[in-house]
Amino acid sequence: MTHAPTAAGTPTARDGPCDGRGTAPGRSAVLAVDIGGTKAEVRARDGTADSGVVRIAWETGRAPDFDDDIERLDAAARRALHAIGATRPRTAVLALPATLGADGRISRWPGRPAWRGRRPVAELAARWGRVPAVHDDALLAGYAEAHARRGHTGGLLYLGLGTGVGGAWLPPRRADGPPPSLDELRPCEAGHLVVRPDDGRRCACGRHGCLQAYAAGPALSRAAADRGEAAALAEAADACALAVAAVGELLPFATVVLGGGLGVARTGQTLAAALRARLPHRIRRGSTLPEVAPAVHGPAASLQGALLVGNASADRAGTERHSARTPVRS
Repeated sequence: MTHAPTAAGTPTARDGPCDGRGTAPGRSAVLAVDIGGTKAEVRARDGTADSGVVRIAWETGRAPDFDDDIERLDAAARRALHAIGATRPRTAVLALPATLGADGRISRWPGRPAWRGRRPVAELAARWGRVPAVHDDALLAGYAEAHARRGHTGGLLYLGLGTGVGGAWLPPRRADGPPPSLDELRPCEAGHLVVRPDDGRRCACGRHGCLQAYAAGPALSRAAADRGEAAALAEAADACALAVAAVGELLPFATVVLGGGLGVARTGQTLAAALRARLPHRIRRGSTLPEVAPAVHGPAASLQGALLVGNASADRAGTERHSARTPVRS
């Protein structure tokens, strides 16, 4: 779970262009970055101008290298900005599944172990002239999905199934309320809910029986190779059902959204259908079954959430600047 040590778009001492060459600042844009264990995606937007997604596939043939990863992220950000004629980020938001300490250093990230002890926010801020805000990737994905379902009032549980398993929860809301804000959602380490405590598989965290040991992409691929795709999906769906049932005893929600690269892309509706089939067997008798739906934004939900947060931050900053310049009439 990540934390945001700074506000989005906080300027550094050198508030200059993204390329850091000391030229006069030009057009700026909102920059959204989703950093995962196997890939990263970058997108820039300014009004109606949109760069589209600039994608990085991390190399699998060699060990991860933090400095190389940062250089590739910086280059991708520059490409996205230049695609819409911008030279620097007005505000930047990172979606990150790693755990950040108070000093901004990565304390844990099995997906990119070379990042441990390093400070990605400081490294990118030095290149961009802006300190990016950083949020949990599943929280941002849940935020994007909540926005896409803004008329929904019954509460929402988001499960992001990818290299790991992340989660976010939106409480029930009033039907006539404003669109959900990021502060209304709560991230949760859904992947480390222990669903099989007695004979469970070993998880990357060191414990046995975590949801992630059954429903994350690497675990599902290993199970499919050993026992076949159908058996692996059935096992993953049952583990998800156990997790949903456990969370449902503590938190109210009417909808479960499956997102992430695995939750949406691997077999389409198959995993969602399997989860719907298993939930009646795992939820306490008499409880209301939640709806199960694939993510509206698919595997791009975290990136979309980062873009929404960046746009809101840029809008607030613009309003504050306008108010500061507006004379007070007596």
